[in-house]
Amino acid sequence: MEFRLLGSVAVVTESGDVPLGPVKRATLLAVLLLRPNTPVSVDRLTEALWEQEPPLHFKTVVQGHVSRLRALLAAHGAREYGIELATHGAAYELQLPESLVDAHRFEELVGLARVQRQPADTVRMLREALACWQGPALTGTVRSGPLEAAAAGLEDLRLSAVEALAEAYGQLGEHGRA
Repeated sequence: MEFRLLGSVAVVTESGDVPLGPVKRATLLAVLLLRPNTPVSVDRLTEALWEQEPPLHFKTVVQGHVSRLRALLAAHGAREYGIELATHGAAYELQLPESLVDAHRFEELVGLARVQRQPADTVRMLREALACWQGPALTGTVRSGPLEAAAAGLEDLRLSAVEALAEAYGQLGEHGRA
């Protein structure tokens, strides 16, 4: 099982993409994946789920989406991968190995590429990092302020990786690829 944020928000298993349902459920998943292994308050989730004023029953709506997301993950073997959607009072935490999230793998590879001494190693790592991208980050979510900011941050990191890749190709004398 893996989770995608770098393109359409998705849960992918060996048998393909898992249907997430409504946009708000994909948004909830995205917010939890952006802060893995960290409790995320219902207030923060609410801010991401509703661009404007939330409905009066917003807590019930959030609980419903969490419940269905929890069931969906369980039905696709989340436990086998060390994944659990936990409740902590008025907060939720998606506990999982961060390596299952494409954005985490991307950020980790970019970080490793930056400390490489050999341009060929830098090129290899940056190409692998950029291959994580399937399209604009966080596609298929509510375009609220918090998610717009997160998507912009990921895009900035992608652009810096592209620039670093061009520089590494230049150091290798492969100016046509830069």
